[in-house]
Amino acid sequence: MRVISTGLLALLLVPTSASRPALAVSTTGATGDSSSVAPAAADASAAPVSPAWGTQADSLRAEALLPASEIRRPLERFLGRYNTDRVLVRRISRAVLRESRRQQVPPSLITAVLLTENTTLRPEARSSVGAQGLMQVMPMHAGADLCRSNDLVDVDSNICHGTLILARNLRRTTSSTAALLRYNGCIRGTNTPDCRRYPSRVLARAGLVRRELLAGTTTLAMAPR
Repeated sequence: MRVISTGLLALLLVPTSASRPALAVSTTGATGDSSSVAPAAADASAAPVSPAWGTQADSLRAEALLPASEIRRPLERFLGRYNTDRVLVRRISRAVLRESRRQQVPPSLITAVLLTENTTLRPEARSSVGAQGLMQVMPMHAGADLCRSNDLVDVDSNICHGTLILARNLRRTTSSTAALLRYNGCIRGTNTPDCRRYPSRVLARAGLVRRELLAGTTTLAMAPR
C-alpha cells in the first residue's frame, strides 16, 4: 500500500495559485502545444467524481489506499488507448507506479501530466524548445541522482525526472494549480498560448484516470466509506 501524506492530498485540492519559486519543465509539449488534449479526454472540462466516492477528496484518499499491484492493469488499459505498443505501455505503467511510490505523487496526476505533454506516448518526442521524452523534460534538469541516468529518451529516466520536478513543485507551492503552471513553464503566461489553462486540463484528466483506477480495482470494494 502506498502512503501519500495528508498534506499533499490537501494541496491537490487547492485551486489557487502561488508565487514561490519552483522548477519549470517545458513551455510546449511533444505535440507542439502543451495544452493539447488527447481524444479520451477532449470533451472533459471537469473531472466527474464517481458517486461511490462522494467527493474529490474521497477519491484522492481512496487512490492513496490502492496497492500498486491492483493499479497496474487498470493503468495499462487506460494508457493503451493512446499507444498500441503493449510492451511500451507496460513499461510506462510500471515507471509511473514506481515513481508515485518513491516520490509520493498520485499516479493519476503523473499520468495526467504525461498524457497532456505527450498524447501519443512517444519516448523520443522533442518539442520545439527542446523538451524531451514522455513528460517533456528540459535537458537542464537531466542527471538527478535519484534517476540514475541523464537519458531523457529512456522511459524510466524521463518519468523519474518529470515526477521529481512535479513533486518539488507541489511541495514548494501552495496549490496544485501553481505547481502545474510551473511545470509547464507558464510563469507569466507569455511562454505558451493558453498556458493558463494547462492546470485545469491536467487536473481534469487526472480525475478521469483516478476514476478508472478506482473502478478497476477490488481492494476498496468492501472498504468502509
